[in-house]
Amino acid sequence: MTSRNNLLTPLIIAFLLIAAMTPGANAQSRTSKKNTELASKLWYGGGVGLGFQSFAEQSSFLFALFPMAGYKITNSISVGPRIGLSYQYLKTRGFDGKIYKFNPLELSGAVFSRAKLFNPIFAHVEFEVANEKRPVYNGAGIPSIGSSIENNFYIGAGYNSGGKVGSEIYVLYNVLEDESSLDVPFIIRGGITVNF
Repeated sequence: MTSRNNLLTPLIIAFLLIAAMTPGANAQSRTSKKNTELASKLWYGGGVGLGFQSFAEQSSFLFALFPMAGYKITNSISVGPRIGLSYQYLKTRGFDGKIYKFNPLELSGAVFSRAKLFNPIFAHVEFEVANEKRPVYNGAGIPSIGSSIENNFYIGAGYNSGGKVGSEIYVLYNVLEDESSLDVPFIIRGGITVNF
C-alpha cells in the first residue's frame, strides 16, 4: 500500500504540472502568434537631410535625421509616428559688423498616414509640431537664437522602390506655411524603408 502511494504521488504531481503548463503553453503560443501578426503589420523607415543656404548676411548648414515607424491598417494604408532631430551650423552678421556663430538643435514630432496608390507611388499626409530655432536681433542689432513652436501640415506623394528594404523619395507641400514667411513651402525627403 505504501509503495503504491509512493508511486501515485509523483504521478499526481506530474499530472498537475503538465496540466498547469498546458494552458501556459497555449497562452504563450497565442502571444507568440499575436507578436508575429503585429510584426508583419509594422514597417520602419528613416531619412537623412542635408541643407545649405546663404542669403542676406546669413549662411547655414543643416544635418537632420528622420526615423519613422508605420502600422499597416490595410495592405495599402498605414499610419504612424515620425521624429526629427536636426543640427544647424549658422553664421550671421550683426549690425555691429561682427560675425556670430550658432549651433542650434531642433526637434520635431509628427504623425503621418500613407496610402499606396499604385506601386511604386504613394500619397503622404503629415501633421508636424516643430521647435524651430532662428536668429533674432535685439534693439542694438546683436543676434541670438530664438525658439518658436511651429505647426506644419504636409501633403504630397512619393516613389518607393519596394521590396523588403526599399529606397524612397517624396515631395511635400506645407499648407500651413505663412504667406509672410521666407520659407519655401515645399520640401523633398529621401530615405529607406524596411517592410513597407
